[in-house]
Amino acid sequence: MSLRLKFNLVLAAVLLVAAAGAGVYVHRFLQQSAIEEVQHNSQIMMHAAMAIRDYTTELVKPHLDVTLAEKFLPQTVPAYAATETLRRLQNRFPGYEYKEAVLNPTNLRDRANEWEERIISDFREGRADLKKEVTGEVGEGMHRAMYVARPITIKQAQCMACHSTPAVAPPTMLKVYGDKNGFGWGMNETVGIQVVKVPMYFPLEKARQTFNTVMAALVGSFVLLFVGLNLSLSSLVIEPMARLNRKLEDLATKDFLTDLVNRRRFFERLETEMADTRIKKGSLSVVMFDIDFFKRINDTFGHDSGDVVLKSTALRVRELLRSSDCAARFGGEEFIILLKETPVDAAMAMAEAVRARIAGVPFDAVGHVSASFGVATWDHKEDSHALIKRADTALYKAKSSGRNCVVQAEESV
Repeated sequence: MSLRLKFNLVLAAVLLVAAAGAGVYVHRFLQQSAIEEVQHNSQIMMHAAMAIRDYTTELVKPHLDVTLAEKFLPQTVPAYAATETLRRLQNRFPGYEYKEAVLNPTNLRDRANEWEERIISDFREGRADLKKEVTGEVGEGMHRAMYVARPITIKQAQCMACHSTPAVAPPTMLKVYGDKNGFGWGMNETVGIQVVKVPMYFPLEKARQTFNTVMAALVGSFVLLFVGLNLSLSSLVIEPMARLNRKLEDLATKDFLTDLVNRRRFFERLETEMADTRIKKGSLSVVMFDIDFFKRINDTFGHDSGDVVLKSTALRVRELLRSSDCAARFGGEEFIILLKETPVDAAMAMAEAVRARIAGVPFDAVGHVSASFGVATWDHKEDSHALIKRADTALYKAKSSGRNCVVQAEESV
């Protein structure tokens, strides 16, 4: 596994964990903020309803009660005033509702529905504290709302004038609402609830959109961080390491003077190509040669001139080779060539071409130089050392035959 892949896997894991953790925290925070906003709005509505009731009781009802004998005005009833006032709010803010839900109301529009009846029962039967508000959620989807409910308990004796029995109720009220509903109430009896409902959809949708925006920005930042770190990793770590590794590889596998592969690398390549040739049932040959009278060159012209001959020889060899071939400095003035997919005749021709190239053009400060060659083709049985030994034996036959020639190795026994 490469360094880049390991780094990216670790970085991706860290960023994924960070994004997940941040996502959970932000989602909870925004959800809680949305719920707190809904709770705040519901409290405002409840206090607004209470303020309207108090205003009606203290400043409106006393002035209109004198007309009660002639005409009943619902506007004098605090519950009616609060309901009608806040109902107008719904035209501008849909979903915001206020209701005084009663089990046995005078005005039938105030009759409690099923879930309101359950809350009233909780207050009446002691499951809910009469001194505290009750909050909860009702509805689903876009109709999901938070409610706040507080009990309506008969505390004032004047309420009994309208709700005890039809006989004592104002005739004008009976004329409007009849004598069937809203009677039989008792002092200190919880007869209903004040309830406000505030829609949760819009704050939660706003929280969802904010969450998506925050997460998109976070993911975008992480992507930029990911790209930036990868670019930094490439420029500051991977590329310098790659260059260093290439240099180390060259030092380990190449001859510093000729820039050909060294002996160890050549054997690795030869073993690989022999395995591939065995599978494909193809041909593989090696050409071994060394510079004739090289010691004389060093003694006569100096080692620097000898190095020039070695480097120039390597250059002339590379000019003739295919990309699939491999040339190596085998030691001292000795070279070896691996010819892939090459039978003996073609290998002999290649060796002859190299011999001619070396001998045909004089070397600077040295003049004409020749080389002797031994060629061996693999028989698919011997190992690499045996193959090279046959080529080496042929090389020494070439040297003993007068040098500057190519000799084919004998077949293995």
